[in-house]
Amino acid sequence: MQRYNLRLSDKEYAALKKLSAKTERSINELIREAIRQYAGVDPETEG
Repeated sequence: MQRYNLRLSDKEYAALKKLSAKTERSINELIREAIRQYAGVDPETEG
């Protein structure tokens, strides 16, 4: 797994924080899922 620094606006961070609390998932988990969906990556089949 690689590390990547990501900057979010205050509004973006607040929206993710609300979604994180609502779904009981971490912000990192939400971001990883969004990237996988955008890139069409399936973590179950990737090496």
